[in-house]
Formats: sequence, C-alpha cells, structure tokens
Amino acid sequence: MSTISNTVAIPADLETNKAIALRLIEVFNGRRLDLLEDVLHPEFRGRGISAFAPDEPEVGPGARRKLYEMFLQAIPDARGEVLDIVTEGDKVVLVDRFGGTHRGEFLGRPGTGDHIEWMAIHIYTIRDGKVIEDAYMRDELAIMQQLGLVPSA
Repeated sequence: MSTISNTVAIPADLETNKAIALRLIEVFNGRRLDLLEDVLHPEFRGRGISAFAPDEPEVGPGARRKLYEMFLQAIPDARGEVLDIVTEGDKVVLVDRFGGTHRGEFLGRPGTGDHIEWMAIHIYTIRDGKVIEDAYMRDELAIMQQLGLVPSA
C-alpha cells in the first residue's frame, strides 16, 4: 500500500510575501509606527470604502501612519489578530480581528470605556519586498453600532 503525502511545498516568495503582510500587524500591535516605511512601498496606496478616512485614497506610508495614529488615539490598547491568511502570486489576503477599549474620541464620539471589536479583510499587493497596495474592507457598521452611533439590529 502506498501513501500519498499531503505536504505541499510553498514557494519561498509566497512565504516572504506572507511575512511582509504579517509585519504590518506586528508594527501596529507593537506601536512601532516608525517602521511603517520599512514595510510599506514609497508608492503605497490604501483603498477601501471607509467612514474613518477621507474619500481620496491613502497615498504613501505617511497616510497609513495617520490612520493608525487615529485608531490608537481612540483605542490605545487596540490589537490585531490574524484569523486567516492566503497567499497567491503577489497577493496576500488577511482576515483579521481588531479590538480594544474606546478611550478617546472616535467618529465624533467621546471615549466610552467600552470594549469594541471589528473584523477586516485586507488584500495586500507586494512589490519590491514591500506592501504597495492594501484593498480593505472593515466591518465599520459593527464599530458604529458598538459606539451607539447607529442602532443595532
């Protein structure tokens, strides 16, 4: 009787791309925003539908830094947790959960002291060893419901 191995070799570039995307979570969780330029390509673009960011896309590492600073001012203990990750070619897809205590103003709402939590999906594109694009979708309705800005269903 022969056995078929279920082990599949993952090309090194996929593992490298995965590590680059995971580094963003490490930078956020470690409050090491000074390292964003090491992870984000100089031509970085963030795009998604968001109540938290201006209508124009994020351009450059500095724009992502401002977004992270806004979250951390409002939710100083915010942490991200990767729930799933898929890599293919130059794309890395992360499903993650973020949460923390709402301490500062967020979407016009003063800190409540309540724990809030939300899910997000990020589709990162990697170029030259850095993230050049983040196409994302955050569950902003869940955040707004937890802040009491819209009624819960």
